[in-house]
Amino acid sequence: MEIIKRGIVSRITDGFFSYHAWPSACTDENGVIYVVCSGMRMGHMCPFGKIVMYKSRDMGESFSLPTVIDDHFLDDRDPGILYLGGGKMIVTRCSHPAHAYENDYADWIHSDSGDAGTGLLAHFKLIPENERKGGCFYRILSDYGEKAQEEKRIAVHCPHGPIMLKNGSILYFGKEVFTGDPAREGRFSAYVSTDGGKSFEKAGECEIPEELGSGRLFEVHSAELEDGRIMALFRTHLTEDDNYFTMTKSFSPDGGKTWSPLEETGICGSPPHLCKTSRGIIVLTYGRRAEPYGIRGRLIDGNGNISDEEFILAGCDDEDIGYPATVELPDGTLFTVYYARCCGDSTASLMYVKWKI
Repeated sequence: MEIIKRGIVSRITDGFFSYHAWPSACTDENGVIYVVCSGMRMGHMCPFGKIVMYKSRDMGESFSLPTVIDDHFLDDRDPGILYLGGGKMIVTRCSHPAHAYENDYADWIHSDSGDAGTGLLAHFKLIPENERKGGCFYRILSDYGEKAQEEKRIAVHCPHGPIMLKNGSILYFGKEVFTGDPAREGRFSAYVSTDGGKSFEKAGECEIPEELGSGRLFEVHSAELEDGRIMALFRTHLTEDDNYFTMTKSFSPDGGKTWSPLEETGICGSPPHLCKTSRGIIVLTYGRRAEPYGIRGRLIDGNGNISDEEFILAGCDDEDIGYPATVELPDGTLFTVYYARCCGDSTASLMYVKWKI
């Protein structure tokens, strides 16, 4: 692994809304890089977050100012992005329900956002009832991100969004959250679209071991192997240590209808992102939130075997980092975007590293 360049997608060193987090990325047929994140925030838990997009037309040498994709009453978080071809792309997001901010996260919001965040919470009672429940959403962008279609609700979410399969269908495998249905909350389900994202239908779901439960399994990402199986990696908390994230894996032989029992990987780090390269190698990138902190990676072969060799893409100063997403550029180099504090800043920025295998 060879590092080519490190850089910044967006860094704001003054003002209230300087925090960026949870990026995802894609490229189009012209080599343009699209990066989405939850930006214009005061902190990790903040009621103000918006989904914003940055573009680079010079292979990551420079990035545009942000364009706001989604801005709702509730905090817009964890966007994913997938390029569909012909200038179209799908962007996913989620929002916690209003009661979670008012009750569960009130102290955290005050810690991150101060009186401004607490002041906004006092007005959450004015949010229309149909907006209070939060949820998981997606929308199609056209004209290379310049036009947006109406947003639609979907039952599942994963931070980096859906993937494209070799047969042209879109697979969105994620966790069912904020659905309003307690019986389904926390299940991991696969949804498939055969009409370019206009609609999704449920294909199947992955059975979760009782000893883990949905409370220890979180953000998942997938990739299609050479033999057509789907490989999925889950952010997993096997211990009570919140910073020791690991990953478990499962495979689907039938496009998401059925899944194999979960297997531990032993990797210290999460959540995962899987990038399938033109060489057939899958690049796994993830954040390590146990010391030494950083952005790490491993290679996965076409049969789903994860390499024992871990490489370091970036070192970081603290645990509020991660969610790397990797794309392959036209010249075969790899571009990995992640979030972390830059140069001792008080809030997180979007950083990147260009590298090659």
